[in-house]
Amino acid sequence: MRLRLTHRFLLLLIACLAAPASQAMTDFTLQLRWTHQFQFAGYYVALAAIMQTSPIVWIVRADSGIHTPLDLAGKRLMLMPPPESAELLAMLRREGMDTDQLELVPTSFDLDDLITGVADAYDGYETNEPHFLEQQGIDYRLLRPREYGVNFYNDVLITREDLAENQPREVEAFRDASLKGWDYALNHIDETVDLIHRKYAPHKSREHLRFEAERIRELVMPDLVELGQMNPARWESIAQSYVDLGMAEGPVDLRGFLYEEYTEPGRTWPYMMALGSVAAMLLISLVTMRIARLNRKLVREAARRQRVEQELLENQEKLYKLANTDQLTGVWNRLKLDQIAREEIERARRYQYPISLIFMDVDNFKAINDVHGHGVGDQVLIDVANLVGRQLREADWLCRWGGEEFLVLLPHAGLQAAAELAERLRTAVDAVIPSSGERVTVSIGVAELGENDALSDLIVRADGALYRAKAGGRDQVALDFGN
Repeated sequence: MRLRLTHRFLLLLIACLAAPASQAMTDFTLQLRWTHQFQFAGYYVALAAIMQTSPIVWIVRADSGIHTPLDLAGKRLMLMPPPESAELLAMLRREGMDTDQLELVPTSFDLDDLITGVADAYDGYETNEPHFLEQQGIDYRLLRPREYGVNFYNDVLITREDLAENQPREVEAFRDASLKGWDYALNHIDETVDLIHRKYAPHKSREHLRFEAERIRELVMPDLVELGQMNPARWESIAQSYVDLGMAEGPVDLRGFLYEEYTEPGRTWPYMMALGSVAAMLLISLVTMRIARLNRKLVREAARRQRVEQELLENQEKLYKLANTDQLTGVWNRLKLDQIAREEIERARRYQYPISLIFMDVDNFKAINDVHGHGVGDQVLIDVANLVGRQLREADWLCRWGGEEFLVLLPHAGLQAAAELAERLRTAVDAVIPSSGERVTVSIGVAELGENDALSDLIVRADGALYRAKAGGRDQVALDFGN
């Protein structure tokens, strides 16, 4: 079953019930949105949860020449039917692309169409199809919507609004059981993989299920975000994307849209009957005791509010870091650089100073992954980011652009100054990195912002220089001198 998102649905993160002993048990039915696999691992333990980041991506072959959404112009794209494809369409819209520039065809659900060249880009899940490509030794590249400012939730459970209103206790128990199930599944991956393989999806290999499990854990992000968390502001952005794409009616109104946790009503304090014969001193004693209890309750409530405020501040810091930094290397991510670069370019034009861009790529990175494994490959990227970061000024901006590619934005630096820095970066990285035990080098392209350049123009020119550096033998710096 594919979930259809409209403004009429109440989106809830709820799951299995655990009704109090005093109530009769109620049966609930859960409909999976796809076939059995680790994507629904929590449901086999205690049901559902939300992915904080969607796994839906464009998959392209590494030799396709497609590096950014702009490269999809004129290409043949296999697309799932809406609303499943909403994130990918929203990403293209955000990049200023008109669907008339694209050849969109319904997906065949056959990855061989990408492998054989029938399609140039394939709408898939980064938790699933890449495993098949790696098994066949086919290099690929992923275009992730979140790297272009489109970050949807995924696998959201929904329920009827009347059920949430009329049976809040059961809905809350359903939700709590789900989160416990996902917590168990994500912390007992081997056990859960064996269960799914044995009982639900014997046609999928354990290796495939583990691949999916590890990628899904990265998307659920249980170490950074509380399981099941939903942000109203983020839902507003998601809903507006659907309106912009014509998949929902506007204006956006989220009242009644998000589930509010059920709280068991407190018991009413028993009223006291005053007898005419009760002495005045006893009444005063009772009132005094009552005031003392209320004071203690107020102190506890104040402490609780302080804890909640502190947790909110900590969560805001975590979410800011999550939204703006690359999870692996800790440097700025693509979305943050896009925001900063536009501001820096506007400032550079206002005050008439130069600004340049360095586009850097780790040479032969696939070979490092193939020989030493992805764990070592990840550590190489971390080491490279640290080596480069130590060479930069405070005013410079280092970003992981994607895969093994890094960008450095250099305010107040013309082409010559940027070229000198690029050479220092190349030299700093050109060494034996302990994590791989091999010599690691980088190829670098450098470009200076032209008078009429937009950010996308600057990136394309620096990327072109990088291509010349790699074509010239790698481990070198190439410059773009403009027209």
